[in-house]
Amino acid sequence: MKNKIESLISLLDDSNIQVVQEAMAELLKHEDRINEYLAQHQESSNPKLRRRIHQLQAIMIMRRRRENFAQLLNSPDLNMIDGLIAVHLQWYDNDSEDFLQDLWERLLKASERFAPENINDVAYFMRKCGFQASSIDDLQADSFCIGPVLEELAGADFILCALAAELAGKWGFELAIIRVMENFILIDKNGQALSPRNSWQIVPDIYSNKCELWTKRQIVELASTMLFTFAVSSNSFRYIHTIGYSLGKTLGENKLDFLPYPYGSRNEGK
Repeated sequence: MKNKIESLISLLDDSNIQVVQEAMAELLKHEDRINEYLAQHQESSNPKLRRRIHQLQAIMIMRRRRENFAQLLNSPDLNMIDGLIAVHLQWYDNDSEDFLQDLWERLLKASERFAPENINDVAYFMRKCGFQASSIDDLQADSFCIGPVLEELAGADFILCALAAELAGKWGFELAIIRVMENFILIDKNGQALSPRNSWQIVPDIYSNKCELWTKRQIVELASTMLFTFAVSSNSFRYIHTIGYSLGKTLGENKLDFLPYPYGSRNEGK
């Protein structure tokens, strides 16, 4: 196997692009064995070989992220922050997971000064930090990525609800995320509700028969789906494939055949 891998790597700087593509495809069939070989050549003085080694490594990273994303969503004890970080990395694939985790830890650290004990305390803390729900007309891809939301203090209401709910959980009490009409809000065990879109004010007269409870999995899937929508609307082939495959993995799909040509094979040539 060692000789085969070395032979395939030697073809990566071939002038025939078809030879290169076939070599890369064959190498990826053995991705669990080629890491050390790629590492040996990733700083090669041959720029063509170096570039293709980096391409292979990037493909392998994205494949692992797709697998991890599917596993994460299927986990019975899904961690919301880990899920939102995984979504962020689908869009900003060069960002560091450690950096995003550090942003979240900073928010937790800041909350120590206020030590929230109930939904009113959480509302005060989120207002004090300056978190604002983006207008529906102003929503961008960044509105669904945890990094920009934590740095810019603005994002989609359901992302803000997720952050506030996780913050409350760290302080020992539960806030559920519900959707009423088109708005996401938080609600506690006493029926008090909190709306990010209403400047973190307590919302009166919430009736349970009009509420739709959202799980952690649904929130993470929604964030990923919204990014996929932005990818499609901007005709971004790269992100359509990256996020499309991640979402497909959660459904047990390994191809994008559900998409029209050229993103999937459906209706090809029409």
